[in-house]
Amino acid sequence: MTLRPARRTAFALPLVAGLLAAVPAGAAGPTGPGGTALEGPAAGSPPTWTPQERAAAVRQASGGVGSGGTTTTPSTGSGTSSSRTVTASRPSSRATIKLQSSKRVTVRRTPTDRKRMGTLRNGASIRVLCQMNGPPQSGYSGRSRVWDRVRLPNGRAGYVPDAMVQGEKASMVARYCGWSEPGAPGAENPQQGRCSSVATVPLVSPPANRAAFIATAGPLARASAAMTKVPASVTLAQGILESASGTLTAGANNYFGIKAQAVDAKNGVYRWGTEAVGCVLKPTFESESGRLVRQLAAFRMYRGMQDSFDDHGLFLLQNSRYANAFKYSDDPERFAKEIHKAGYATDPQYSSSLIRLMRSEKLTQYDR
Repeated sequence: MTLRPARRTAFALPLVAGLLAAVPAGAAGPTGPGGTALEGPAAGSPPTWTPQERAAAVRQASGGVGSGGTTTTPSTGSGTSSSRTVTASRPSSRATIKLQSSKRVTVRRTPTDRKRMGTLRNGASIRVLCQMNGPPQSGYSGRSRVWDRVRLPNGRAGYVPDAMVQGEKASMVARYCGWSEPGAPGAENPQQGRCSSVATVPLVSPPANRAAFIATAGPLARASAAMTKVPASVTLAQGILESASGTLTAGANNYFGIKAQAVDAKNGVYRWGTEAVGCVLKPTFESESGRLVRQLAAFRMYRGMQDSFDDHGLFLLQNSRYANAFKYSDDPERFAKEIHKAGYATDPQYSSSLIRLMRSEKLTQYDR
């Protein structure tokens, strides 16, 4: 495997500062790096998956529901062929109004403008025209900031809370309201721009099992370690934990949940850096005042696995909060404890979970 020397000089470029950092208790809404309130998709913490989302994501990545299912040339994103890929496409935008107690839901002019455009009855069939973040609402599927633009029988269009819509929840079913969709990545990487609602690169198919994921990802983690000094065993353990062994990659070949940084969230401009080639908007959960709230977030999109693994290593290397961990590059377990202590994750068992995986899966073999 050949590393790309030109990319090793890009360490000074800014990266997402809030990876895996939950929104502080009492926060009024989703925040981006530095606590900046976001008007567009949220940035700053990793995806939280429900069992239903896990199943849907696996189906999508396998070429089932929500995927075009077109098999293309295998690639890991580095010119090394080892995994089959599929072409992504949005799930169906057809859905049904599902209410818990009331018989009708009011359709608003906008998520923040309560002017009544009409109502829809419980069980009404709808087609989602576009989606966006807005004020949180509760419904049958929990609490959510996602709003769906729909057309009423009277010809008017307005917004209803996605929490009251029964349909696909693991992926966007339409574009982000008010934003144009970007095209496929070109030869030159602008490093920032608008995110798409569905991946514009082929998606790596999920591995058959954990062993298959480790066999494919092991050499990539080792290559990243040579470039960044992040122990390969730590990278592999994090990949297993955060992508469910390669089955949940945010619909973007993103194995570590790294998000794009908001540059101008109101107008949909996000920065994805040197290793990614764009970003994808995807429903995820953020913690707000101790509650999980579904919302649309911007995830970095990669051509393949190696680019995702390289970006993970660069993220740790470039972020000064993890500097102390690099004193222990030759001690993977201590490295895992140090990045946890520095705030990589809020789960009190995070480093213990990594260490258990490193031991049970004998991941330190990739450190040699």
